[in-house]
Amino acid sequence: MNKKMLTYGLLVGSAVGAAAAFLYTPLSGKELRRQVTESKDDWIRLANEFKTNAMELKESVTKLSQDGKEIIKDLAVDVKAAVEEWQSEIEPTKEAMQTEIKKIQQTIAELEDKLQEGKETIRPS
Repeated sequence: MNKKMLTYGLLVGSAVGAAAAFLYTPLSGKELRRQVTESKDDWIRLANEFKTNAMELKESVTKLSQDGKEIIKDLAVDVKAAVEEWQSEIEPTKEAMQTEIKKIQQTIAELEDKLQEGKETIRPS
């Protein structure tokens, strides 16, 4: 795409340079009309090339945006699959941790009960 942009720049620069030369060159009206007539075809060709290049650029941008959408969709699918795989891999560990937490909670409850019983037996009645 850089070559196209360079081409556009050269064409536009050439057109501006030619226009400036026409306007600032001290020619008689007859000579100026003759040069404008001779360069008319060049201007038309330049305008058509610019139009063609602009259309190609538009098509390139459209294709690039469509490709980008497809890449993002593929990436989203890949990320979703990776997350699902990770979740399935950690599920056994998660369940084991939940079981251990329940055992720890149960042990704490038993210790609290024993502590309560110990306090009651130590108190004088």
